[in-house]
Amino acid sequence: MSYSREHARVREAVERAQCTRASPYEVLNCVLETLERVGYAARDARVLDADARPAVNSEGARFIRVEAFRGSDPNTHIFTFALIKFGTTYKPLWLQSAVVER
Repeated sequence: MSYSREHARVREAVERAQCTRASPYEVLNCVLETLERVGYAARDARVLDADARPAVNSEGARFIRVEAFRGSDPNTHIFTFALIKFGTTYKPLWLQSAVVER
């Protein structure tokens, strides 16, 4: 099954949500709420540093990675965003999506 159109809708929904927030964790919450609105449930969500390890503070946060599922689909959907800092706010930038087929 091709998920490219479905993931394109997710990307569009996150961009329209304008998840610019004061902290990476607030951005993560906005992304999770947006995913929920388009039918996904997060299985795992993390704010990561530049080495793809869990970020220990906001200053070290560089990425958001969400593993989610949708309805009865047994596959895991992975969404990855870069965190862009503008002054005192953070914004998610879509990097990629993937599907782990089961």
